[in-house]
Order: sequence, then C-alpha cells, then structure tokens
Amino acid sequence: MLIPFAIILAICMLAVGYIDFQRMVIPDWLNVIVVAVGIVFKLQYGYPTALAALLFGTVVLLLFWGLRYVHWRFRGVVGLGLGDVKLAGAAAVWLDPGIFPVFLFVASALALLYFCVVARRSANIMSLRVPFGPFLAFALFAAWNFNIFYDQATG
Repeated sequence: MLIPFAIILAICMLAVGYIDFQRMVIPDWLNVIVVAVGIVFKLQYGYPTALAALLFGTVVLLLFWGLRYVHWRFRGVVGLGLGDVKLAGAAAVWLDPGIFPVFLFVASALALLYFCVVARRSANIMSLRVPFGPFLAFALFAAWNFNIFYDQATG
C-alpha cells in the first residue's frame, strides 16, 4: 500500500524541483497536494496519527514563517520563500518528528553544497539566489523512504 504514496510523492517532489529551479517559486497547488496526500497516508495509521501529523505540520509551518519574518525584519531581505515555508510544513505531515531534523540537515547541506559550487562561478556572490525547494523536495523523499523502511525493518 506504500507504493502509490511513494509514486505520488516522487512526482510531486520532481515537479517542485523542476518548477523551483526554473521559476524560483513553488506553486500552492503542489503544496496542497503534498499535504492532502500526506494526511491520507497518515490516516492509514489512524485518525489520531493523522491529526498529530497535521498539528506537527502546522507548528513547523508557523516556525518557518516566523524564521522568515525575523530574517526579513533584521536584514530587510526575504531569505526564505513562502513556497519553501509551506513545503516544510507539508513535509512535516509526512515525516515523524524524530526524523524531521534529518530532513532539515539533508536539505540544508545539499543547498549549501549547491551554493558553494554555483558561487565559484558567480561574479556577484551577494546577489546569488538559490532555490531551496529542490533540496527540501529531495530531503523529504529520502527521509520519508528512510523512515518507512527503517520502521518496517525494526518492526
């Protein structure tokens, strides 16, 4: 029963990566699909689990929005797009809270690596914009698969 969810998540994450690299935006409709399918996935484990996942997603969304707002207030520049904030909240619906730090680490490390590679080729490093969505997307798919297969392996 996991394969349909994996396929839908993979398609959505590929779309997020492609669109964000092309246009530096993550469409709301993609985030809505990710959240909706994530809730349906969590419903397999019962209503309380789905409700807890939705609550965790909301908390993460609010924390990321707060981080975005604080950065904007101090720097005067938007450092994290609203699509990224929404995708992080949507990712939290799919993931258990214990694996969420791994998700953040993988996304951040890959984005930093990408930045380092692109910055070497850029004349003006201060104006360099990096889409975070593709890295969030990859990290979500990888962390979710790890979480699922780890749970299956450990019973």
